[in-house]
Amino acid sequence: MNPQREFINDTFHLLAQPITALRATVELGLSESTDGPTSKQTLADCLELIDRLMQDLAVFREIASLDESPSLQPCNGRALLETCVEEMAPVALSRGIALRLNAEAVFIECNQPMFERALFIALDEMIASTPPGGEISISLSSGKSGALLELWPGAPRGQRRMLCLKLMQFAGGCGISSIAGCTSATFRESSSGICTDLSREIEVAKD
Repeated sequence: MNPQREFINDTFHLLAQPITALRATVELGLSESTDGPTSKQTLADCLELIDRLMQDLAVFREIASLDESPSLQPCNGRALLETCVEEMAPVALSRGIALRLNAEAVFIECNQPMFERALFIALDEMIASTPPGGEISISLSSGKSGALLELWPGAPRGQRRMLCLKLMQFAGGCGISSIAGCTSATFRESSSGICTDLSREIEVAKD
């Protein structure tokens, strides 16, 4: 099965779940008494399912619109991560969550817009699912297989994690996984850029 057909089949399968749940909720509401509180709760349940369906559709539309052959260029991996962490720091701090970035100075071959989008979605999902007082760690290290990006505790299961992993893939990542509480991807290192520092650690601590 080719990737496009596999994606279409997965999409219809996942979309069928909220649609089926929505239909069951409506049928249950019609079969029960039609007093005010019951009707209001049924409508509230339907609204929640419709919101979920619309969110899923938005995710699948974004995945379907991805360029399967995006251009890759040398990018400063540490600088990209610093930008993403700085943008999400206010959100994390508002929830009492610490962001820790430990990134080596390494240039990677990647598609910058997709890389930044993947990081934004991953951090947004992790912040939303991490309890107050928790910590999120992001690291980038040079290794034999390339530059390894690791995110703890990793993006939670769901359609947005699927989008995040797809974006990492199209951004130039390989060996992508999201298991054992860690989302990771390896990027080919580039010799086109030169970094002067060996490493740098940034910590955005919670109040």
